Amino acid sequence: MPATPSFMKLKVDHKTVLCRDLNTYRALRDFLLNSGYSPVYETERVGEEKTAMATFACLSSLTGERLAVVLGMSAPNEVSHAQAPFAYGFAGKPQKDAQTYMQHLALRTNDVEKLKSHLESKGAAFLTPIYKDKDSFGPLLQSFTRELFDDEWFFIEFVQRDYDADTVGAGGTQFVQNTVKSLYVSKQEEFREWEKTGKKRKFLDGVPAKDRTKLLQEIFANTEPKGYVQTVAPIARNVSLG
Repeated sequence: MPATPSFMKLKVDHKTVLCRDLNTYRALRDFLLNSGYSPVYETERVGEEKTAMATFACLSSLTGERLAVVLGMSAPNEVSHAQAPFAYGFAGKPQKDAQTYMQHLALRTNDVEKLKSHLESKGAAFLTPIYKDKDSFGPLLQSFTRELFDDEWFFIEFVQRDYDADTVGAGGTQFVQNTVKSLYVSKQEEFREWEKTGKKRKFLDGVPAKDRTKLLQEIFANTEPKGYVQTVAPIARNVSLG
């Protein structure tokens, strides 16, 4: 078999969790800060004029795991996309007792441009272009896919950090405000389209049906740590990677 291109050798960078309400958001934030996590980004409000989100991101000094926690802020006449799982349900049905939802998984590559081109050549669809900016430690490039499944709100982020992301500790910002805002606006526009039409344009719609699972396996089988992505609920509910 041909060798795996270096840009396809991926590593989990962070995951993002949505919260149902302010109490859940505050409780999760406080729990993480009291459990050895250090803040690496926080904003009380970013988004559009009417809808927005609060975001808190943190880093575990013990495991190196980054986690972002998000609270969607809806307007009286418009739902924030970050409230979609709680307003409309997930896994095909309402989930009135759910307090959190795994929104996306960020996978780190050494060349996001080559990775994006490779996946697009197979028919995969991205929601955003490649955002290019810098955090406290160096260049940070990010691109976000469309959602993966009809009855879920889950998508993938591909990120390139042009520094040794596994050795930097707390004390700096590891997310970019402009990118967070741009993603919010793009996701809200995508969500409005779904509310209007009831249809999603998904990540793998352009990939032949027989090749979709194979492409997901190509992505996830090359992700470290091995088996991590299979613990992410939307993936586990929708596709077998065994």
